[in-house]
Amino acid sequence: MPESRELFGGAMSCSVPSNWRDVSQVRQVPDNQEVYQDCTEESGAVLVIEILEHQNDVKNEDAAAFFFDDLADANGVSQEHHDTSIQSSMMISMEDDNDATRQKYFPSFNAHTQQLAGAVACMSIGKQQVVDKCLRIEMCVLRLKNVTTDLLITLSTPQNKPISIEKDGFSNVFHEVLSTFSIQDWTLFC
Repeated sequence: MPESRELFGGAMSCSVPSNWRDVSQVRQVPDNQEVYQDCTEESGAVLVIEILEHQNDVKNEDAAAFFFDDLADANGVSQEHHDTSIQSSMMISMEDDNDATRQKYFPSFNAHTQQLAGAVACMSIGKQQVVDKCLRIEMCVLRLKNVTTDLLITLSTPQNKPISIEKDGFSNVFHEVLSTFSIQDWTLFC
């Protein structure tokens, strides 16, 4: 059952499953991140909400792929060992009251958003580079240009076998996080 969680000292909020723990209670988490982990079925799923500086040199339509590639690269995974599928890319504007996606997921602000589902092959460390597991990535990039911020919402779930990314490949958990995500205090970005 999801429960509303305050993020960044109450400046934001979203619903996270009640059996997921706040990782900052067990280890240090960078100030620009909120991290939650599924602690029930040993799934190892991790939700990260991350505030980043706006990347001016990245076009809106390339943002999700840019951040996905950056995540894969930071984990030592080359491009031939991951697969992505941009699920949607749109400008969300407060002026458009008929925008069903805005009303469903982000009712309280203007942003360009891209949602991506992807898979990353995790490499074994050692002499042989053998793919032994995959990591399913669900990512939403909110480009808040008016506050020079790129906000990433990422759900990572380990998989024991290679997976294919299909159309609208988002989990119920990811849908719940996005549909309840809200920014209450914009002074966080000042």
